[in-house]
Amino acid sequence: MPKKVKDYAMFFILKFISNAWFILGGMWPKNYHRNKIDFSKSYLIAPNHQSFLDAGVIYTAVPKLFKSLGKKEIEKTPIYGIIYKMVVITVDRSSVSAKANSFRRMKKEMEEGLSIVLFPEGTFANHPQNELMPFENGSFVLAHMQQVDILPVLFLNTVKRMHPSKLHIVTPGWNRAVFLPPISTKEIEKADLELLKNYCQQYMQTCLDFCRKNNPTYVWDFAVTWLQNNELK
Repeated sequence: MPKKVKDYAMFFILKFISNAWFILGGMWPKNYHRNKIDFSKSYLIAPNHQSFLDAGVIYTAVPKLFKSLGKKEIEKTPIYGIIYKMVVITVDRSSVSAKANSFRRMKKEMEEGLSIVLFPEGTFANHPQNELMPFENGSFVLAHMQQVDILPVLFLNTVKRMHPSKLHIVTPGWNRAVFLPPISTKEIEKADLELLKNYCQQYMQTCLDFCRKNNPTYVWDFAVTWLQNNELK
């Protein structure tokens, strides 16, 4: 099939599988402030990372075709691996040349107008923790290179639905995803990418802490105020 047809077909198959699996398993997807995001634009989508479920929840959260970076080993999974390698840009993290090639593929997809999902933490801890893990550079280099906005997304419940160290136990309940106001990269200099990375981590951590104590319905206004009072300098 033509690449575009194949991409859309596999994307909607994964969306169907993810939504069906979560709903039938009693883990109901719920999205906050998604209607405030202009998905006609291309974004570097940056979710926090807590659990193996994050890779599925992103398909119940983002309505428009995107590509994400994933581990090459999952290609070996029966049946699912076939779909996975058609939708996900896989990477062999043990190879420097393979990582560079994956970066070029992500860049090419963004040039064609797609959004890219990259977990800025890169991985997650074996046990739940309140603090985000240190962000890696790749997401911010790519966003700056392509001059696209960074779209933070917070997953509030995946670590409760499936503990990182107890894959055989799944707990029913909400799988909430919270979309935050995007961060522009258009006026950011290359020399300021480290500053951008730290700014984004502080922004997401502050909003995550807010959501843990308050109803996520109110986090959008809170985030707008935070951005206004904390300019990237």
